[in-house]
Amino acid sequence: MSVRRLSTRVPCPDGLSLGLDLYRPVEAAAPLPVTVLCHGFKGFKDWGCWPPLAERLAATGRALAVFDFSHNGVGERPGEIERLDLFARQTVSRHVADLGTLLDFLDTSGFAREAGLQCARRFNVVGHSLGGSVVLLRAADDGRITQVTTLNGCAHLERFGAAEVERARATGRLVVHNARTGQDLPLELGWLDDARRHDLEGAATQIFVPALVVQSGADESVPEAEGRQIAAWIPGSRLVTVPGADHVFGARHPFAGWTPALELVARELDAFLPHLGRLGGI
Repeated sequence: MSVRRLSTRVPCPDGLSLGLDLYRPVEAAAPLPVTVLCHGFKGFKDWGCWPPLAERLAATGRALAVFDFSHNGVGERPGEIERLDLFARQTVSRHVADLGTLLDFLDTSGFAREAGLQCARRFNVVGHSLGGSVVLLRAADDGRITQVTTLNGCAHLERFGAAEVERARATGRLVVHNARTGQDLPLELGWLDDARRHDLEGAATQIFVPALVVQSGADESVPEAEGRQIAAWIPGSRLVTVPGADHVFGARHPFAGWTPALELVARELDAFLPHLGRLGGI
């Protein structure tokens, strides 16, 4: 099926907004099951493999909603982290709230009806890296989420070392280096305090919907053990290990083509997520 991309802005209660791209097959007449994709830390909806992956999955008969968290720092130019003020103020709690705002929008807005989405309070949600943690926290309390997938999801939120935290407490902020752009990105101390308040294990053990945990075998950012931990926490989940793959399954930004690891991820998602004429699940 050929795929069309629809783009819009989703308003947040505080006046900010989420950038949203919806990928849907052009030929499909019936309402489409919806999968939401959440990017990770320093990520964005237009990063590398996310648009081609969304297009590929949509072509088999489903809608893919790929969005920017409100505080990922992306400004007017897609994919450029220009709003350092927003990046600095981000927290895990805000990301979890943003995911809820997006589900509200897809569940009730005219945009969803016009796009032919089969919402009815049923969403399949995929999260990469930190986005995987956000998905776990949201799914534990939001009954609209009927399937969960983590892609190299984080099993703990305290990602900064003791020396970094001590230096941040002294200077008043963390500094996050973006190797892709060379930027040093500021992050306020509120990130640390907020992260400590979240119980990922407690959330994951309360997820009783079909769950797929995909973990790279050579992830330099999220060790393989974290994927195994998430799978152990979620009752009845399925763990898929991608041998030798890095944190982004060999993908690059700008997108440089499909890798064997990314092909495997796409096949696993296509088999797991529902599309027209077939229920998903394991």
